[in-house]
Formats: sequence, C-alpha cells, structure tokens
Amino acid sequence: MIRKIHRYVFILGFIGLLSCQKDIEKKEAYRKGDLTLVLDPSFMNLGTALVKVFQSSYPEAVLTLKPEMEDLVIADLVNGKIPVAMASRDLTDEEAKILFDRTGIMYIPSQIACDATIFIAAKESPIEEVSVAEVKSGILDANGSFVFDGGNSSNFNNVMRKLDMSMDKDRKITSLTHADKVIDFISKNKSHIGIIGLDVLSDEDDPKVKEMLTRVKILPVVDKNNKKITPTLPNLRGEKYPFTKKVYLLNAESNFQIGSSFARFCGSQRGQLIVSKAGLQPFYLYERRVEIH
Repeated sequence: MIRKIHRYVFILGFIGLLSCQKDIEKKEAYRKGDLTLVLDPSFMNLGTALVKVFQSSYPEAVLTLKPEMEDLVIADLVNGKIPVAMASRDLTDEEAKILFDRTGIMYIPSQIACDATIFIAAKESPIEEVSVAEVKSGILDANGSFVFDGGNSSNFNNVMRKLDMSMDKDRKITSLTHADKVIDFISKNKSHIGIIGLDVLSDEDDPKVKEMLTRVKILPVVDKNNKKITPTLPNLRGEKYPFTKKVYLLNAESNFQIGSSFARFCGSQRGQLIVSKAGLQPFYLYERRVEIH
C-alpha cells in the first residue's frame, strides 16, 4: 500500500514537473528563438535601431530584418507566410478576415511612430518647394520629373492614399529600386524630384545621412491653403504635414512570442526614445518627470 502511495506521489510530481517545464518554456518563448521581421525598405533605419537595442536586452532572441516592398509585405502576412510585419498601414477588414480564415489568428496592430513621405531635390536645384497639386498632376506621368523609391513601396501607397487616387494596372510610374538610388539619381538631375521616406534622412547624427544631405535637400510641401509645410516633428505629431506616414507593427503570432515582445518593447518608453533618436515622431508621448528634493 505504501509503495502504491509512493508511486502515485512520484507520478504526480513528475506530471507537475513537466507542467512547470512547459510553463517555463511558454514564458521564455517571448525572449528566445529566431524571428524574421519583414518590413518596407523605407523603415530599415528605424527597424535596425529598434532591433539592436531589443537584442541587447534579450540576447537569445535573434531578429533578422528582411526588406520587401510594402504590397508584398502585406500579402505575405495575410497569406500566413510571415508572423510579424512593419508597414505604413493597418490591414483592411477584408485582409484581416482572409488572415483569420487561413490561420485562425486574430492579428494585433500596434502603431509605434509617425514617419513621412518626403520630396527631395538636388542641393543645387532651382526647385525650392512642391505643391500638393503638382504632386497629384505629375506622379503618374511616366515621363515626368517625380521618381519613387519603388512602385509598390509604402511611400507610393501613402501618396496615393493621401491624394485619394488609384492607378490602372497598365499605368507606369518612374521609380528606382531603393532610396539610395533615388538620392544618387536626384543629386545628378536638377530638374527631378525624388519621393522617399523621412526615415532615410531623419537621423542627422548618422555619417551616411550627413553625406546624403550634402547632395540633396528636403522640399517643403505647399498645401491646398497655399501654406508651406515641412516634415518637422511638430507637423508630423499633428499630421499637419500633408504626407505624414504612420508606422505599424502587425503581429500575427499564434501566441506571445518574440514578435509580441518586440511590439511591446517598441511601444515602451525605451522603444519610443529610440524612435525619437531616429528623428521620427513617437506614437506614445511620455511626460518627462523631474523630482525636486
């Protein structure tokens, strides 16, 4: 009888040990393992800065950044091919339904910053500004002066959303494959205007950015009220700048894993300070507390 009791106690203890082990593994899933974060190329500077600090806190979490044009990022997420994405927009209701039907996952969107689609010209260019009307009339001209950083990029999508425009499938635009190439092209062609993301040029302490800003300038945008507006942080905060662009993390993990932990980190005070250091507008504003003794 005593042996049976001992055996019963041993089995219960073993089951309890397994249960505890599973709980530990579940709790540690948010800080261990590998994750590929797919994002629009225009967010690479911000993404790199956030990942670097996150991994310093969780060295067993390995995040790899994979740049992809935004339309492909959204398609991969909706089709269940990737668990986490960084994009300039939330999913539509229809996209969210497709994702749920295919994966059974209710995704979680988190806005972490405000970026902007900006317009650049060569430093020596006579062009000093660009109007919303000029953008609307000129961006779909394949032989025009506007050059995008990709036809399916977040900046192209943002401009089309802001102008409430659509594009025929057989219509062409002038674009290059990356913002660096746009900057190189614009610096040598004084009559053209480049369309890229502010994140590419926002960190003015970065030596690469400093060099780029010796070759190109950021143009103010003249709005419908004939007012010149620059993509400064106060103008992004109030969305006064006509082409303000939001930055979302779209999380479609099946449970709380690295992506969820990263999203929580990006929205924390530490994460938002990194957004600010990158020269962008944090989504969450934290009051600075000063203690007087």
